[in-house]
Amino acid sequence: MTTKGNFGFIAIVTTLLVTIMLSSCSHDKYLYSEEKVEQNLNEKYAAAFEKAFGKVGSNVDWGFSSKKANTRALTRAAGTYASYKGNLQPTITFPTDCNASNFLNAVPAGVNRLPSWGGGAGNYYIDAETPSVSTYAGASTIYVTGTVDLSDSDTDANSPKFAPDYRSAIYLIEGATLKLGEVSAITLNVDAIYIAAGATLEASGLLKANNSTKIYNHGTIKVGTFETNVSGFLYNVGTLEAGNINIESNNSRIVNDGTITATNVTVKAAAIQNNAECNVTNTTKIQSTNSGWVNNGHWTTYDYAYIGGSENVINNCFLEVTHDFEMNISSAEGAFKIDAGCGVVTENFYGGRDSSSGAVSGPFKILMGENAVFKVEKTAQFECGRTGDSGYGIYGISPDGYAVFQAKDIVRDPSLASTNSHGAIIYGGNLYVSAETHFAQGDSGAGRTVIYAVDGFGIADNIYAAGFKSGKPNITIPETPCNPGFVGGSTPLYRVIAEDLSASEAGDFDFNDVVFDVVKAEGGKTTLRLICAGGVLPLRVMGIEVHGLFGETTPNEKGEYKMYNTGAGPNVDPVEFEITGEYTTPEQIKNIKIEVYKNGSWMELQATTGEAACKILVDDTFVPVPERRNIANENKKFTDYVQGTFVDEFWWK
Repeated sequence: MTTKGNFGFIAIVTTLLVTIMLSSCSHDKYLYSEEKVEQNLNEKYAAAFEKAFGKVGSNVDWGFSSKKANTRALTRAAGTYASYKGNLQPTITFPTDCNASNFLNAVPAGVNRLPSWGGGAGNYYIDAETPSVSTYAGASTIYVTGTVDLSDSDTDANSPKFAPDYRSAIYLIEGATLKLGEVSAITLNVDAIYIAAGATLEASGLLKANNSTKIYNHGTIKVGTFETNVSGFLYNVGTLEAGNINIESNNSRIVNDGTITATNVTVKAAAIQNNAECNVTNTTKIQSTNSGWVNNGHWTTYDYAYIGGSENVINNCFLEVTHDFEMNISSAEGAFKIDAGCGVVTENFYGGRDSSSGAVSGPFKILMGENAVFKVEKTAQFECGRTGDSGYGIYGISPDGYAVFQAKDIVRDPSLASTNSHGAIIYGGNLYVSAETHFAQGDSGAGRTVIYAVDGFGIADNIYAAGFKSGKPNITIPETPCNPGFVGGSTPLYRVIAEDLSASEAGDFDFNDVVFDVVKAEGGKTTLRLICAGGVLPLRVMGIEVHGLFGETTPNEKGEYKMYNTGAGPNVDPVEFEITGEYTTPEQIKNIKIEVYKNGSWMELQATTGEAACKILVDDTFVPVPERRNIANENKKFTDYVQGTFVDEFWWK
């Protein structure tokens, strides 16, 4: 072969090789890829999911975690309870916080120090050099900066060391401290005091907000006793530390959006509203028919005494009594009201007792909304002393669901029990009573009994205790920051609900394409109960096609199945089946593989934390969503749950 021929041959071979390589590359580009198809479908599904429900919160694990909502820190600010608290409204009003511009970090320019002898109406600042404060003849504005200690030698009632004109406004600048002496603290009477974050108001004894004195605290108040009088009030966003807190007159108020720590709290004819944290180491006492106690947060106390009978004693979140809760009211309008989903935990409860007078019997009334829980860890003693038509007793007032009163032992006062006195307790409405022991029914003659049942309450059906109905009521109420929860006799089963990647095409997210319960796990096997098969595509759970379990083993000519138990096809009984492996915890159940056959391949349905989910873990109290209905329309809290703002796992309850 000539040289010219050699070059020609090489050129031909090279051309062929390049052509083959280009052809190969071109072919690879258009090769079918199951992974690519699945990725595209998942991306399309995720986009449709977030369009329907919003961006998925990074904390949303779709139920596949054993963590509980109450593992979060116990100290919470106002607003933390918003997703859980009730909304019963009192007939009285409470003040709101002032504008944030009133909390200052510096004395405004051009303001002069208050002269040592005092001054007329004007703007002044006081500091460590100020020996006393006196203004007159009109409203003054006084700025407190640094540490102003007026606590020594303040004993002359005719000449308090802190005596601004009653029309004055006092501003404690960030980092400032104002210490008041005995007389000044008792006679405090100004228009308003604004305490900035990092500032402190102190008094070793009694500090009284007299007349119409308004105190807005974003810092700290430290006093021996704090008292509101006439129409004075405190709005606390910061910290109040006191030995005793007394809310005295009809129009005086305390509102807490921060933290209150006290030895005793006594509510007389005035009112207090707690929206965050209140900790009382001794006694909380509500003692007037005009009292107002509204708890929208977490109130903890050693003893709780509700004496008097105001209609404005309302628990919209969580009351924790570490010792005794006693109740003896003198007003027919009075009641301890617990809104739906809220609760009380106490060591002991004494219905009818007033330890301050020595009474052991008297009227008491508890009104409980749906899923409210009153839990007595030890003994509940009832001595109402009233007949069934008196309107007193314990009631579940919701027509839509039950409340639970739970105790270890429900007893009577031994002396009254020995005389068979009537009317120890009246139960009414949609209420379950659950206890280990409960005193027996008795007959005092003339139609008088020991236990009265009214408004649909049945002694034979609604009391679960020795000598009554065995076991526990079949109701489970989730534990939340506002509710201690209740686990009834029938523990709910885990339920998995799934969507088969077709929602973005069909326009619905009903999560009924497969629904199954986890019944039991033993001997290396787990029993599942198939509830719904609402998708038309082939779908299998751990390799088992679900439509076949309902008897349809072959799809139609389009490759589609009927939809079972969703309102758009046959209704059949649930079917149990076994899978290999034991799956009992949420984390393990997440590993039960669910696949849909779509676009020529089997694709697994995922539930990744912080991403759009195809499967969700609930329990068997969840009602499957009918076909072509949106899960968020049937479960109003679902969207908040998806976005991570409703952190309780039980969004369907």
